[in-house]
Amino acid sequence: MHAHRTTVTVDAGHEVVLRLPPDFPAGEAEVIVIAEQGRGQRPVAERLQRLKALLDSVPPAPDLPLSAFDRDEIYR
Repeated sequence: MHAHRTTVTVDAGHEVVLRLPPDFPAGEAEVIVIAEQGRGQRPVAERLQRLKALLDSVPPAPDLPLSAFDRDEIYR
């Protein structure tokens, strides 16, 4: 498999011109287009804010010394 990743600009006519490097093999290829913000998606800032709220809602992990664990249980 040969892959090439690049960023393009979609113009007002919804067209994209894609130029591949010379070493890219000729023949059939699959093209996947992913928009950073599309129809029905929340803006990045809003998604980050929701992620932060979710992370803030998770209780902190307990701080336990290694001696608090049973070594026989750990290495079983």
